[in-house]
Amino acid sequence: MKHLTILAAIWTVATTTNVLALTPGTISTSWTGSQIIPDNNASGVAFAFNISAGGPLVITDVTVDLNIAGGWNGDLYAYLSHGSGFSVLLNRIGSTAGNPGGSGVSGMNVEFSDGYLTDIHSALTNPLTGNFAPDGRFVNPFNAVDTDPRSAFLGSFNGLDPNGSWTLFIGDFSPISTSTVQSWTVTVGTTVPEPGSAALAGLALALGFARRTMRGR
Repeated sequence: MKHLTILAAIWTVATTTNVLALTPGTISTSWTGSQIIPDNNASGVAFAFNISAGGPLVITDVTVDLNIAGGWNGDLYAYLSHGSGFSVLLNRIGSTAGNPGGSGVSGMNVEFSDGYLTDIHSALTNPLTGNFAPDGRFVNPFNAVDTDPRSAFLGSFNGLDPNGSWTLFIGDFSPISTSTVQSWTVTVGTTVPEPGSAALAGLALALGFARRTMRGR
């Protein structure tokens, strides 16, 4: 988590939304607008949202849709975080040892899921649209290249409680052109934990404590 700690100290929150879900299934939150990503500025823009769901629930899968206009895709770095979960969605598309500047394609309208086969890092089509696996390269965006190992996938959220704060961060790490976020959607699949799981055990302990407290009054 070294790079995350270093960069997070200067990242800022742009907007907050709240999402409420009462039953297992799909929890979805979306944002639409026109948010400029500061050019060549590691502070970027962070969209914070909160999920407040009935429980116990655990995450089974996560997908992210992202629509960005303008700029250069090779400048951009993006991640999604929640609790111990962390996934690198973008890390300088097209950047290689021979081409550290990355892709010169402008804008994208894409969906991320671990189930998709194509690594977004190699996606150089213009326009850039379609379904892709997250970049996953958990390395400093100032020197990310295609040969870096991929480890930060959306599957890191599986098994976690969906409740609580989430952050979608997008930053521009190279000069000259400016990108604008037009919309995003984060979709979280959930289910009830299996009997004997940690989530249910935690709930049972909480209920037991509440009963003992009431009996002691």
